[in-house]
Amino acid sequence: MNASTASTGLKIAVFRGLYLGDLIAATPALRALRHGYPGAEITLVSLPWATALAPHLSGLVDRFLSYPGAPGLDGGGSEEDLQRFLMQMRAERFDLAINMHGRGPTSTRLVARFGARETASFVGGEEDGVPDLDITVPWDAEAHESRKLLRLAEKAGGISTGAAGGTEPELRVYEEDYRRSSTLLPTGPRKPVALVHPGASIPDKRWPDEDFGRVADGLVRWGYTVAVTGSTGEKKLTRRVSEAAPGSLDLGGATDLSTLIALVARTSILVSNDTGPAHLAYALKTPSVTLFGPSTDADRWGPLDRKRHAVLRGEHISDISVTDVLGSIEALTVEREWVGV
Repeated sequence: MNASTASTGLKIAVFRGLYLGDLIAATPALRALRHGYPGAEITLVSLPWATALAPHLSGLVDRFLSYPGAPGLDGGGSEEDLQRFLMQMRAERFDLAINMHGRGPTSTRLVARFGARETASFVGGEEDGVPDLDITVPWDAEAHESRKLLRLAEKAGGISTGAAGGTEPELRVYEEDYRRSSTLLPTGPRKPVALVHPGASIPDKRWPDEDFGRVADGLVRWGYTVAVTGSTGEKKLTRRVSEAAPGSLDLGGATDLSTLIALVARTSILVSNDTGPAHLAYALKTPSVTLFGPSTDADRWGPLDRKRHAVLRGEHISDISVTDVLGSIEALTVEREWVGV
């Protein structure tokens, strides 16, 4: 399929399930598709949770369709749910369906069943049972996720645009979200805001909460308004960290995704494990320090802008010292003061 300004009326489906960081990593590819097909209707197909993220992709996608999950990919709905979903997808009569879920072959077989006129996907040498594809890109397991997805979008007719060769992620923030986030912060003299996010879904990704507490306390002493964020299920964790830093705010369970996005956007520094809020910081150009353990490849999933975002790694995540984290925060602050941003 050739991209052109005559793309009005074309319908493109992009399949990308998984989690928050995975979808944010796909935004450069979505941006390239928008520029390559300015008149097309681009539909993001993802898991139900992404309904909350979809408004923040305004300008990149036009529609969001929820997919119930599939065996061998991400569990989720029943076979009956999946069949209903596939019937809906075939009824859409997409001109192009792009599998950005992964290397395949399971996801590739699923996207091929969307019934689009053309199908694009990665290929990784395990294509048993996969129908012939119209557009393919070899899977490069070592490449940064955003670069890899951008390569597929370009092969499918997208045109990269933006900083760093078009690989910088992006999200939209709304005034209403800023207003709601303001209610979570203290009134009075304005101080820089620091967010500390101690949670993560995988134990190997969690830096010790007592160390997060010491960092939060250091930030309070440096004059920041410090907020400790986390999900409703992480409220005990955020309380422990906040109690270790007198004067900090415990916002565990207090933010929905849109409010969290606005908080990250207005924050001076974010300190977190390799989890969703870190990826929000990358997309919103908020200075950050991200802590990586052995379970994640920082070169594949970490920030591409290493001047704005510091990456600390440990063979075990607990090997990272509080001194190194505070030093990275200080270095980022000095860098931003020096360049005037």
